[in-house]
Amino acid sequence: MSRKKKTRSLSRVHGIKTGSISKLQRAEGTDRQTGKRVKNKVKSVFDKFLDENPEAKKELIREQAIKAKASSDAKNKAASELNAKIRAVREKQEARQAARTAAEKDEPTDLLDLLEKKDLGDFY
Repeated sequence: MSRKKKTRSLSRVHGIKTGSISKLQRAEGTDRQTGKRVKNKVKSVFDKFLDENPEAKKELIREQAIKAKASSDAKNKAASELNAKIRAVREKQEARQAARTAAEKDEPTDLLDLLEKKDLGDFY
């Protein structure tokens, strides 16, 4: 039969050599190596402070909302500036292309077009 491999020792985790793991965990609360999905998670000092002072918790939530709004406003402003620059460049390109097409329409490109033109000018 195969046995389950031992991943940690009681002396390393809890500082004692004998006893059952479940008994120690009940006495201690939660183990630092058990993971995040634990029901009776030990709260940090800051979490305890927020539980004792609801005003501080409200203030913290308000500050976070202000920071989030400021960052989103900055992102929106940067995006609008970028869109304005892109629009300006596109308008310039469209104006250049319109000028080119107008110039191409005015000037005949083939010799036959030059001959068909009524005003020959210096061309004999």
